[in-house]
Amino acid sequence: MSTHIIINGKEVNNPVSKAGILVGAVLISSLVAAITIFVLLPLVGVAVTLSVGFITIFVIAAVMGFVGVLLSTALFGWLFGSTELRFIKSRRKI
Repeated sequence: MSTHIIINGKEVNNPVSKAGILVGAVLISSLVAAITIFVLLPLVGVAVTLSVGFITIFVIAAVMGFVGVLLSTALFGWLFGSTELRFIKSRRKI
């Protein structure tokens, strides 16, 4: 079974031209695959890794902030005793 290459409605009969077109097609497809594998996928991987890293950092920072507030509340309660806030409404006579 031979390869039929048709350009602008005419079949290419020259075997050197057929080989050149086939080699060119293989080179272009391998170049596209190489760019995709070695350039685009690592860039996407870096973007995903940075996003996950930032999310992890913010979650850890929020948890540590919450723990800090709890510890400081317990420490100030232990040092200064219990604190009570009272809101008193003053009654006005009409």
